[in-house]
Amino acid sequence: MPPRPVNDTLRMLRSILAPLEDRRIVDIGCGRGALLNALAERGAKVAGIDPDASALAEARKTAPGAILRQASAERLPFVDGAMHAALFVNSLHHVAVPDMGRALGEAARIVAPGGSVIVVEPLPEGTFFESMRPIEDETSIRMAAQEAIATALRNGPLLLAECHEYDRVEIYPSVSDFIDRVVAVDPARKDRALDAREKVMKRFHTLAERLKGDYLLRQPLRLHHLKLPE
Repeated sequence: MPPRPVNDTLRMLRSILAPLEDRRIVDIGCGRGALLNALAERGAKVAGIDPDASALAEARKTAPGAILRQASAERLPFVDGAMHAALFVNSLHHVAVPDMGRALGEAARIVAPGGSVIVVEPLPEGTFFESMRPIEDETSIRMAAQEAIATALRNGPLLLAECHEYDRVEIYPSVSDFIDRVVAVDPARKDRALDAREKVMKRFHTLAERLKGDYLLRQPLRLHHLKLPE
């Protein structure tokens, strides 16, 4: 297989959704609001949902102009056709597997005809993933997310507009910085990270590419741009 290109998710979203000015966009699983703020800076009217109240508290500081709601992906607090686009960026695999299809259906419900549902998901491969596996092996849930997307396409009404695979590159000064990054995404990993530290260190130093004293890891991503028919 030829190597995947290196790309940036925000750059790809801006390209797909351009022009961003006055477009109504919801980030499903918005976390601390970094993506919301980046899209709002280009003129989008943004909303975010997340089940985590503490993450939303941070998002209110990061993206003060966003509409924020504490809610689950499978029960979105928006009326039919309210949005131009709905985004899942590294969030669909955090939805319970039996609810992934419903979450995609909810996204399709709140998007206006001709609108977009964009799903960006990490694949169960790459040096970042392999270094993280001793802390948490997400193979099954990442595969389940891909199957949920395939099922949604088979069942409609969403249609595939485009699909891209690319590498997200992350650079770390040390293995400790990598572990801190993995735990920050999910603090429940902290104890497992302590228990697995030696295994993580071995994988990290074996797999990471050296770059001027730092360490480079690659995480392959797959972007599905789904469209609701006009």
